[in-house]
Amino acid sequence: MAGSSIRISALLAALCATLPATGGTAHAAPVQLFGSCQDVHRAIPIAGDGTYLLYNNGNLFTVHCSHMATAPSEYLDLARTGPDLNFSQYTAGGASPGTSVRTKFTRLRVDPKTLTVDIGDLTFAASTGSLRHGTATVTSMPYGVAMACTSRPDGLGNIDLQDTPFRVDNAFAAGGFNASGTATPSPNGQTVDLRGGGYCGWEMSAPPLYNPFNPSPGTYHLKVACAQNGVLPARRQICLHLGGTTGLTTQVRREGGRPVLMVRRGGHLVAVSDTDGRIRAV
Repeated sequence: MAGSSIRISALLAALCATLPATGGTAHAAPVQLFGSCQDVHRAIPIAGDGTYLLYNNGNLFTVHCSHMATAPSEYLDLARTGPDLNFSQYTAGGASPGTSVRTKFTRLRVDPKTLTVDIGDLTFAASTGSLRHGTATVTSMPYGVAMACTSRPDGLGNIDLQDTPFRVDNAFAAGGFNASGTATPSPNGQTVDLRGGGYCGWEMSAPPLYNPFNPSPGTYHLKVACAQNGVLPARRQICLHLGGTTGLTTQVRREGGRPVLMVRRGGHLVAVSDTDGRIRAV
């Protein structure tokens, strides 16, 4: 069972045709899991945006597939999005006059193979404030960065993956001139509070990038991994690091009058999805 391109639409049609009118298991080969949102789109072009179950590089996990009709992309849903949660801030003052620039995130773009966050993707982010950094006007910040130019660690940031099945799996470091900062993770690695500054300086996922403001998409720079408690039935989200496909089985059954994909590991049911990969239960 691989995370490469999977074309299963014809197979699914055949499987569904063999299902009895009421409960039962299709007598056919196991169905492979999708490895990316692009895999879903290639196999089922009419599949829409939503939460899907993927298997890639030893990880079984859910993501939000966005832009399915044009450019299928994977995003992690952030459950905690209050005023001081999941934000990055360049604090104004000192050599950077203006108003503090704060960017708040509700979803994070992620590479499904490496589980690395694109900290520069602002598709599901909103920014406020504007300040000067030399000749540049700063209006946005990447995810997981605290920056200031006040000779003090006045920059602020927060990463909060609570109520998701993921945790941070990355070191942090200070960058810039006379830089200082701190990154304070929770014991389970699901939250990190950031402070950073210098003249100018910042704190971010290591290794620190140069002048990480006004970011561009494609900046994959923050590793995440499956959390210790990576099964959230109430939110229909899952992330399990299986390390391989040993003991992982899939089969199509009819439940409630429709075919569904049952995913088991070691005989234990871990997830149920529609046959297009859209998650139903974990």
